[in-house]
Amino acid sequence: MDIWVWFERMQYWFAHRSFAGLEGSEFLPATLLYLFIPTWLIPTGWFSYANYLPAALIINLVVVIGHLILVKNYAPVNRLPKFIFLLACFGPILLFRFDALATLTLIISLLFFSREKIGLSGFFLGLASAIKVYPVIFLPYLLLILWQKKALKSIVGLLIYFFEAIILSTLAFFALGGDYQQILTALNFHNLKSISIESIPGSFLTAWSLLTTGQAPGLISGYGIWAIPGPAALFNRLWVLPVAVIYLSLWQQQLFKRFDWGVIFSLMLVFLVFSKNLNPQYAWWFLSLLPFVKTSRLVWLLAFGIAILNQLVYPVYYTWLLEEFYQQNRSYWVYYLLLLRNLLIIALAYLSLKTWYSPVSKTKGKLALK
Repeated sequence: MDIWVWFERMQYWFAHRSFAGLEGSEFLPATLLYLFIPTWLIPTGWFSYANYLPAALIINLVVVIGHLILVKNYAPVNRLPKFIFLLACFGPILLFRFDALATLTLIISLLFFSREKIGLSGFFLGLASAIKVYPVIFLPYLLLILWQKKALKSIVGLLIYFFEAIILSTLAFFALGGDYQQILTALNFHNLKSISIESIPGSFLTAWSLLTTGQAPGLISGYGIWAIPGPAALFNRLWVLPVAVIYLSLWQQQLFKRFDWGVIFSLMLVFLVFSKNLNPQYAWWFLSLLPFVKTSRLVWLLAFGIAILNQLVYPVYYTWLLEEFYQQNRSYWVYYLLLLRNLLIIALAYLSLKTWYSPVSKTKGKLALK
């Protein structure tokens, strides 16, 4: 269904040779530009969904292979077999979403930063943020590391290249007929979503409904998700507080002296734990970082469990979750699969935070990249 929406956006552009007048699009400029790439594999005059679908799958597969190359070349030794198994557990969903593009550009940015190539790091971080917004939460971490080093020129360079990536993709969108209001619509699209059934708040609100009323809450359909009633507006900003607490703790423990993949991993997990949306593909946001984090076997086992449960919930038993559990108030086991996945994510966040909060992390950097 997602690639069908991609096709519709491209169909609109080829019909009008412009994005002018395009309404209700949830895609940011950089993402819309990415959707053009599969069309390059389609011969002139052959543009159709039947041809766009395999072309999109091929491009997404190339992006996934890009992750494998980065893990092979830059992650600690012997991480590639684990990562390949993690991909197998996660399933084929990355071929039908563009989240792997966001994680790939984010990882490239962080690799450049760890090698003190600040300009390239800023550019790829800006590109990742232009694709999926969430990578912007890591910008303060990189800036504070440079601030600790008193590298003011690097701070300016990082910011210049960061905004350059965003501005260039926006200007390209404008050149293709897009306008400022369409960007605002795309940004607001996600704010308008309710609390998704896959999210951690959604699981807990569902549990509360089961305990108090004996049945699952009613479903809300809209903005590309299935959701439940709840204080959605609260969760639009709630994540800011725990993320701010993480940054305050990092400052108090003086952990801005060097770059640490474990901190990035923790920030990503904490952000998702408190988010109102945790769609199945979002789990890749933190799983893709794991090969670069020095951590325990238990963390890898939790990651494998999360990936398997993630695939069981969506797509394997998703219809059961919607129709049997939420609508018919039966087949509770499928809800328990989702709840278990979310509890494992919370456990993963706890273990990640516990590692760099410990006194050992101050001297040996347990989560640092080898």
